[in-house]
Amino acid sequence: MVTFCEFMKQALGGAGTGYYSTRARIGFEGGDFFTAPETSSAFASLLALQIMELDRALGSPDPFYMIEAGPGNGTLAVALLSIFRAADPGLYNRLAPLFYEIPGVLCEQQKSRLSSFRLTHPPRWIHPPGTEGAGFEEITPAGGLVFGNEFLDALPVHRIRGGEKGWEECYVEQAGQGYREVWGDLSSEEVAREVRQSLGENPENREGQEFELCLVLPEVLAGLDRLLSHGFMLWIDYGDIAEELYSERRKKGTLLAYRNHRVTENLLEGVPGESDLTAFVDFSRVSRHLYDLGYRLEGYTDQMSWLMGLGFPRWIEANADRLTPEETIQAGTLLHPLKMGRVFKVLLMGKGAGPSERSGFRFGGLRPPL
Repeated sequence: MVTFCEFMKQALGGAGTGYYSTRARIGFEGGDFFTAPETSSAFASLLALQIMELDRALGSPDPFYMIEAGPGNGTLAVALLSIFRAADPGLYNRLAPLFYEIPGVLCEQQKSRLSSFRLTHPPRWIHPPGTEGAGFEEITPAGGLVFGNEFLDALPVHRIRGGEKGWEECYVEQAGQGYREVWGDLSSEEVAREVRQSLGENPENREGQEFELCLVLPEVLAGLDRLLSHGFMLWIDYGDIAEELYSERRKKGTLLAYRNHRVTENLLEGVPGESDLTAFVDFSRVSRHLYDLGYRLEGYTDQMSWLMGLGFPRWIEANADRLTPEETIQAGTLLHPLKMGRVFKVLLMGKGAGPSERSGFRFGGLRPPL
């Protein structure tokens, strides 16, 4: 019997068995799920504008680390490099791409798709701490940007619920040919501390309500921060501030499994490693841990407001002649309040950066996560 967190860690990243190391399928045809870069080229185009602004805010350093966490099949990286090569050759020649990824099938896809780019600083891959050949020690810190689109939601989480006698944690054990949930005492004092900090001291007021807590988040953020002497972190994902995420409206938590574009709350269905498992991101915790690392809040809004601030209407107008009706509709999905527009949030935090325009955050009005 293992904690759900350990089950999720192995199901997603286990060597030779995990979803992301062996069979991750991203995209519309033949995929299990799709992300914003596959939805519309507008996403990469407008993100590129944001990155160019941040580069200027850092004084156009050489090299400029562009560190993507969880690059997926490489779609976004290819699009960004293509845009910079055409629109900002100066930045393109200073770029030092770094990709934080689990070893396996996705790394091979990324390397294949990026092989045609001729860069002054060739792409490098780094892996989660504890992985053989992680590569962090080989990187000299420099100025740049760490960013991720739908990365944080795939970090393993502990499942917690309020019980009659106290907080309980979910474990997973084998049952015949499948698996089943078993609820018991919290697995460690570390989990207990995080539960008290995030959920409080009164589990009886939350009896039956489920939550997810990501204890590896501080380690992941600190590891990525060590790559930057100064710069920014930009996180785009579905999630919310703690007050909303842990409110009484969410009785069953936010964990979901994706397979063949089908969403299910049956997290143990099938063989581990066959489905993508995700949970909403607690942006309050993300911002708090980055604040402890010396970052300041630069902006927090939803994806709709962020893309509008970066000039989505101008992008549609400029590309109207080449976009098919279907592509125009798909671009609108990025902003649609009932699809990606509101549920996805965008958090930007920086350290050692000078004043500059942050166009993506000119609209919004969301409560800051801090």
